[in-house]
Amino acid sequence: MQHKQTYNTNQMKSIDTDVTTWELPEGAIARLGQGIIADIAFSLDNKSLAVATTIGVWIYELATMKPKELLETERGLVSTVSFSPNGQWIATSNWDGIIKIWETETQRCNAKIQGWINRNSQLTFSPDSQYIAASGNDYGGTNVWNAETGMHVVSFTGGAPPKKKQTSSTSFPVCFSPDGLSLAYVCDRVSIAVRHIETKEHTFLLKKSPRKHIQNFAFSPCGQFLAFGSQNTSTNRQNTELQVWDIDKETLEMTDSEYGGDKLIPAYSPDGTLRVADIYKDKLVLWDAYGKKKLDTFEYQSGTRRAFKFSFNGQQFAIATECQVHLWHAYTPLKVVFRLMHTRMVRTLQFMQDGKILVSGYGGKIGTVFWDVVQKQERQAFSTTYGKCTLSPCEKMVATVVGENGDTVEILNVNSGTLITTLTKHEKIVSALTFSPTGKHLVSGDAEGNLYVWSVESWQEMQELIGHTNRITSVGFHPNGSKVVTASQDHTARVWDLESGEPLVSLPMEVESDVSLYRGNPRQIRRIFNQLSLGYSKKSVLHSITFSPSGDIITGGLHSEIRLWDATTYETRMVIIPPDGCQRPYALTFSPCGRYLASGSWWAWTDKVSIRLWEIASGENIATFWSHPTDIQDIAFSPDGSLLASGSFDGTILLWDVKSIIGS
Repeated sequence: MQHKQTYNTNQMKSIDTDVTTWELPEGAIARLGQGIIADIAFSLDNKSLAVATTIGVWIYELATMKPKELLETERGLVSTVSFSPNGQWIATSNWDGIIKIWETETQRCNAKIQGWINRNSQLTFSPDSQYIAASGNDYGGTNVWNAETGMHVVSFTGGAPPKKKQTSSTSFPVCFSPDGLSLAYVCDRVSIAVRHIETKEHTFLLKKSPRKHIQNFAFSPCGQFLAFGSQNTSTNRQNTELQVWDIDKETLEMTDSEYGGDKLIPAYSPDGTLRVADIYKDKLVLWDAYGKKKLDTFEYQSGTRRAFKFSFNGQQFAIATECQVHLWHAYTPLKVVFRLMHTRMVRTLQFMQDGKILVSGYGGKIGTVFWDVVQKQERQAFSTTYGKCTLSPCEKMVATVVGENGDTVEILNVNSGTLITTLTKHEKIVSALTFSPTGKHLVSGDAEGNLYVWSVESWQEMQELIGHTNRITSVGFHPNGSKVVTASQDHTARVWDLESGEPLVSLPMEVESDVSLYRGNPRQIRRIFNQLSLGYSKKSVLHSITFSPSGDIITGGLHSEIRLWDATTYETRMVIIPPDGCQRPYALTFSPCGRYLASGSWWAWTDKVSIRLWEIASGENIATFWSHPTDIQDIAFSPDGSLLASGSFDGTILLWDVKSIIGS
């Protein structure tokens, strides 16, 4: 089911310079972060740079890299963006395989093309802006549409069509000839074809080695030559090659395999100069290909590259990493680096006690970020690796997961960022981490089910909690710090006595026979009991677990339910069945007063993912926010209960004012 959203108007946005308030979902008051970058594109006049992200497309003023517009936020998850040469259109495609054509002046969606393309497809306009083409799947399917109307013009296929939709990490290039009459594309994964748009006749066909992956095309201004980069995928070492073919004569005019990166992007300037971007894991080298002259080199953060693009005239090049855009200009010796607030997946959220600072853990080397909630800007950041982090109750220390394999825990001083100690007991990735409310202990759990209790005073191991046999998904402390509750992918949830390290009980997770314990849609509840009567009982995995602020309730999120247990008897107190489209409520948190529970789900074929507020006493859903375009990883209440923060796979945090709903 699609849920209609309400957004701020473009007129209001043009007046508001606070980008944290642009195009927010209804009910949200701010957005921290600008989404994960997927693609970039220059405008023809080189005045604008479009950045496709998980929340929409940001249009930046290229000279200053200040954002001017934000579009395609209703769905988000934009994977590709392209400017038309005449400057009239912007084309986007998203993870759902939908292409939209937007008017640049009004930001109005002029055409919507719903067909099968994957998130790695490339979009390109014809030089006269009449057509738009999209590369397709692994079999080389390429389609052309009328850019103004969205009407389909022609399809070029190569090889047998797939039996079902596939998701591929391979991106196949597509490129119009300068006269706009022909299209170069990849067919059969390894062949290069140039075909006439109207007659469909081949003007060029090149069979490549099955081990050669074609990367990017570029036509010369005269249209006679086609340059492309390819990579030999049969060896572990980098083996990229540039080839230039004469289309008319079908002869190889130039080949060069001296490049050392893992990706080559060629581009012609209007005077026929062929420039090549030779891209490594941590640096980029720009070349004059015909003159074999190195033009420039610059480094970027290893492992975080997102998108690369030459301008229309080949005079500028941009490389986008997680939070930076590097710009190069052919006639300027200086490179410009712009620091932006594009990030990676948000893994954890935690408010400081004054409610003015929000601590978030991100995937990748962005690490731990301290956000000023009042100013809505980053205050400080620690570069870590895996994004799992937890703040000590005294707020003087933060524990983070680091290491090449994520098997190490570092304890950092919050004020100085200096290392206090390193915990190296784990041999597998640390999947759960939390301080006790008293601040005396830290518990860490890993992918093999190992659980360790650490003394904060000495940083010595105090206990090993033995019992789980698979990945620890969540750890929660009783408010007085005497007990720990843990959830695992071994289909169990256990309560432990902290002092002895002994398990007290395994919480029941089977279907309850008492129908009165269930809250939610009666049809869904009947379906559960019908399955039970037929002997169908599927073991569930608990992905999150926590105590209530008073310690009288334990709650956990399973695939299709939220379960509440009595923390004294350990019996099931209530089972909440969320509505269809709101499955996997894996992000859970109690309000500070303990009367309400907030849940965030994963994506389930809706435009936005829901956040729901539940009244504990009745199990009633008292409010729903349609929030992020994809999975919610964590949610947190401010200490006074007035704010709710949600962190998503989309790389952003949304702030919600919930005071009017649940009180203070």
